[in-house]
Amino acid sequence: VSRWSHRREDHRRTYPVPRVAIPHGTESAVVVHIINHSPVAVQAKRLPGFLPFFGRFALGRIMIYKIFSVFCRKHRNAPYFLSVRIFKQCTLTTEPPSGSCVFPLTGYPATDVKEWKRIFNTVKDYGMNHVRFHSWCPPEAAFDAADELGLYLQVELPMWIKDVGQYPARRDFFEKEMYAILDEYGNHPSFILFCNGNENEGDFAVLEDLVKKGQARDNRRLYSASTARTHVKSDQYYASHVAANVGEKNKRWITVYEGKPSTDWDRSEESAIDVPVIAHETGQRCMYPNFEEMKKYTGVLEPRNFKVYQDRLAKNGMLHQAGEFFRATGAHTVLQYKEVNEALLRTSTSGGFQLLGLSDFPGQGSAFVGILDAFWESKGLVTPEKYRESCAPIVLLARFQKRAYTNAETFTAKMGIYHFGPEAIRKGLLTWQLESESGEIAASGKLGHKEIPFSTVDSLGVIHIPLDKITIAGRYTLKARIAGNIRNEWDIWVYPAVKQPASEGYKYVRRWTEAKELLQKGENVLLIPDSCAGRKTHFASHFWNPIMFNWNPMIVGTRIEHRHPVFRDFPTSYYADWQWWDILNYATAVDLTDMRALTPVIQSVDTYEVNRKLGVSFEARVGSGKLFVLVVDPVKDIEKRPAMQQLLTSVRNYVASDRFAPTVTLQLYELDALFDYNKIRETETRSDEAVKQLLNQ
Repeated sequence: VSRWSHRREDHRRTYPVPRVAIPHGTESAVVVHIINHSPVAVQAKRLPGFLPFFGRFALGRIMIYKIFSVFCRKHRNAPYFLSVRIFKQCTLTTEPPSGSCVFPLTGYPATDVKEWKRIFNTVKDYGMNHVRFHSWCPPEAAFDAADELGLYLQVELPMWIKDVGQYPARRDFFEKEMYAILDEYGNHPSFILFCNGNENEGDFAVLEDLVKKGQARDNRRLYSASTARTHVKSDQYYASHVAANVGEKNKRWITVYEGKPSTDWDRSEESAIDVPVIAHETGQRCMYPNFEEMKKYTGVLEPRNFKVYQDRLAKNGMLHQAGEFFRATGAHTVLQYKEVNEALLRTSTSGGFQLLGLSDFPGQGSAFVGILDAFWESKGLVTPEKYRESCAPIVLLARFQKRAYTNAETFTAKMGIYHFGPEAIRKGLLTWQLESESGEIAASGKLGHKEIPFSTVDSLGVIHIPLDKITIAGRYTLKARIAGNIRNEWDIWVYPAVKQPASEGYKYVRRWTEAKELLQKGENVLLIPDSCAGRKTHFASHFWNPIMFNWNPMIVGTRIEHRHPVFRDFPTSYYADWQWWDILNYATAVDLTDMRALTPVIQSVDTYEVNRKLGVSFEARVGSGKLFVLVVDPVKDIEKRPAMQQLLTSVRNYVASDRFAPTVTLQLYELDALFDYNKIRETETRSDEAVKQLLNQ
């Protein structure tokens, strides 16, 4: 979330409010923004007869004071002066760009305060305190609603171009439009950020000139030349995915797109520049569409994109799985956003982050990245209360090295807090417990803490939990609480360090040719192929959407048949949680679309544009034998991968047991095509291409 991180003494400034002519006998409003979260000295100098009344906007960490009534009793056109002394500054919290201007029922932005209050209340419910309008300016109803609710707005020109400065007439239009926005909406206290537009490129001297002219016209807000791409001297804040000045080739990533199994990292070094940094368009983890949403389109727009995806899914025989795909990929996106948010909260030099997004954007190929749909309504994936555990003015944090452990290890967590609430937290205790899925307490304890001042990212102490008393493999949750009702939690997985002896009653092979012979003899076969024709998988879902960014792996998540008996010794949920991280990053999904009766046990969810049936694991009766296929890497760094070891143990025990009872029969020739060694495996993830597209290189 957001704050200024510079030293206290650097921000002792006085901001004069321009003279205001107040007609005799009338009320008038004068607005001043105080971007601050420390004690503020407000000094009012006035002529006799003025009665100033101050109202405080309780907007989280930034305090905005508004002189909402100045009544002149005696003097006509008397000047009113106000000066503000700022002791320490901080800025924004998170932001979902409502900016993409999606209003499916009308086709145009709402112009009534009631609708904007509905949207903005939803934003606040999920712990966020500002909204960026991506390359556009909202109508006045949005400003009125934000003023009333206490929400910050970043307004932009309609500029998203790659050739800034090429056309003088266009440049003149942008200047006039900027003046019109400032003149029309400049008195709204919610209007605290102005930017020329989104990801602009070209002549940045032109963009900087616009910023300087805007500052000269109205200096009551902060200005920036462009959201992303390049930082210029006139920037008063900088929202970007990389930190780079004009001409710099060394681009330091300040945004976060996906989490990691480790939480002991941040972007503090990258974000430490001369102005507050806001991480640009964080997250962007795509999920499968919810076809139930189609019924909401009762206005001018029709959900034809949904219909296309639905028809293609039906054509490939998986329409009955649509709900499962949505829930599994949606749960994974929620998991990712928790880690993305907390990584940036751990970043003490960050000025905030702008999540892309809280709601879906159906354009650009359909970006289903939101926990809310395009109507700003919940998809049922996470409650606001749960989401606020990792996205709020006060958030408990934990730094630890990994997610998967053996019971011969000790789990260590460095506890911390992001505190930009309204007041200091009194000296007290942080309580914690490590809890199993069944609710049993494996360990518990307390950490004493001193008074925690606001406007800080601070450490609270270290927890050490020996795991040797845990004998049952599974997920364990570290739950922590402080100051009454401030809580958060993190999942880890603990597995037995001593592995069971190899089971008998099955054959383990790495080549299909060997498996084929054994199946014809009636054997139970576990095939973990050393090579096959397939698609490289990835733990994190696709970035933004796979139609606009057409790079591998073209998947949007993973669906797991979690109640299948193969997982008896490897407890899992229906989606890929953190114990699957290295498993899926070293796996391959094979195309099983033509095998209509077969449902994969571990299924990569293909892009909704293509909808192929992709399996990381499946089982079938073949010939006179039974086959279980698991397309993972069982060798690479295996000693460092306890989750992979435990999955192999669970699969081995299943295949060797009488529980191994596939219901689908496949022919040998159907499998020959999957393991044809003359085929070339599809190209793996082209991360360099992904970066180039993000940076427009």
